[in-house]
Amino acid sequence: MRSEQAITEKKVERKVPELTTLVRTATGNRKYQQDAVYISPSKVLASNKKTRVLALVCDGMGGMSDGGRASQTAIEMMVQGFKKIEKMPELNIPYFFQQGIKAIDQVIYDFPKEDGRGSGTTMAACIAEDNKLYWASVGDSRIYIIRGNQMQQVTRDHNYRLHLQELVHTGQISEEEADATRQKEALISYLGMGNVSLMDINSQPFEMQYGDVVMLCSDGITKTLTDEQIKKIITADAVKPEQKAKALVDAATHINSHSQDNTTVALIHYQERDIKEIHR
Repeated sequence: MRSEQAITEKKVERKVPELTTLVRTATGNRKYQQDAVYISPSKVLASNKKTRVLALVCDGMGGMSDGGRASQTAIEMMVQGFKKIEKMPELNIPYFFQQGIKAIDQVIYDFPKEDGRGSGTTMAACIAEDNKLYWASVGDSRIYIIRGNQMQQVTRDHNYRLHLQELVHTGQISEEEADATRQKEALISYLGMGNVSLMDINSQPFEMQYGDVVMLCSDGITKTLTDEQIKKIITADAVKPEQKAKALVDAATHINSHSQDNTTVALIHYQERDIKEIHR
């Protein structure tokens, strides 16, 4: 008889880099949801090609006509553009953002105007390409990067306060006068204004390290929670990673239970994940 060698199986664990994505949104006390959000599914980084993840948060402007339609249009157009270029071996991401923002701005600007009012939306956008992060923003939806116990806002709020700060810097007004200006939070850049020119786009990628978290959010978060409160929730060991987006939105809606705005958070977590393989 011919002897057969037994086949043995061995389970092997190894670590792989992963872009984990999370999202949470709530209407708050508003009648309508004018925030819109998109985030790619979580992805393990491929070893032989570039892996890209897209995250978007848009906040339709409530004082304008049909802000919900504007924010949803911005999401749909950027996602459509991303899907066309997602698997390209080489991609100029800052240029992609710039051209996409201009196209979206024009489409929303051309919406039929009711009562003479136009439509508008903010946008915060990120593309993670492996461990390299690119971002773009228009308006006051923000992007933060959290590393360890440190949190940094990497976008500016495109509101009248920017102009006031220039006047403070040149000595024309005091900081107190800037703070007392009633329209300081009025947006000076948004999608739908036509010929939008003020946008924040990083020309060189930010290199993420394992454990870094990227947060995109609407002002329903930042006008209710302080940066310190946000950081405390994001970095808390007691809050499981998959619950952090929910914890932020829940905290905002709990603190401001009577007049909370639409509230949206999208997170990208660059981490190592354990996977099990069977070797024969």
